[in-house]
Amino acid sequence: MDKLVRRVTVVQGSGEHREAKVVYKSDDDMLDEDSGPPHFKRLERAVRHMLKAQVVAAQDAYQRHLDSTAKDDNSWLVDAPMNFMKSRRKAMKELRKASPFSMPKVEFPDDDDEE
Repeated sequence: MDKLVRRVTVVQGSGEHREAKVVYKSDDDMLDEDSGPPHFKRLERAVRHMLKAQVVAAQDAYQRHLDSTAKDDNSWLVDAPMNFMKSRRKAMKELRKASPFSMPKVEFPDDDDEE
């Protein structure tokens, strides 16, 4: 049979004496009915977005590092902590946009708030 056909059911009789018999069942249909592994589509999508956010953070950190080295030979040492913080913040924004559940917004205190 064609792959489009999953099941053929023949209905005989009418009224109260109606009877249905399955005369053909595809092998793919049997796999669906078995107790196979559960489907984790939402979880897989969340993991995929998390990995994408990590890629965004790595690319942004790398670009910031290249920009720091272009300024001066050793300025990347001074800029590195702030570059990592900013790239991580950008990744968290990316992750928060695609999350199936709400992610808390992370606030960092400014340096001028300290007394």
